[in-house]
Amino acid sequence: MVDASLQTVDPFVDLVNRPDGRFALVGYRAAGLDHILTSVELPILILEQAVTSSLEIFTKITPAGEIVSSVFGSSEAELSYPRSIAKIDDLVSQAVSPSNLHLEEASSTELDELLKSLELAAQHVRAALMQKCAAL
Repeated sequence: MVDASLQTVDPFVDLVNRPDGRFALVGYRAAGLDHILTSVELPILILEQAVTSSLEIFTKITPAGEIVSSVFGSSEAELSYPRSIAKIDDLVSQAVSPSNLHLEEASSTELDELLKSLELAAQHVRAALMQKCAAL
């Protein structure tokens, strides 16, 4: 028999699919064992709403044209996952693909606004290049 005073506990969250919906089983297990000491079953929507209410997403563009999105928790520490990295040209290609334009019902005005934004962004990059070359 294990001395209960020496036993440690580990928190856990298990996702459960049932016919009546998705649930999260949240509780504590005896360390190193599968024995559940205590648990509660929550509808996954409630858990997701509680967790995401304190998350912030920050997005930046790197000088190499990558768009990096990171999630920060209420501790203000960057969470390692989820994190997203995409090339700007890939995102633009997806946005203006024939199938996406049809689904989004994009107007000529919206596409013109996108083009103006991208041209302005390109001007900023050219100016940064000129400053970089002038500094050499």
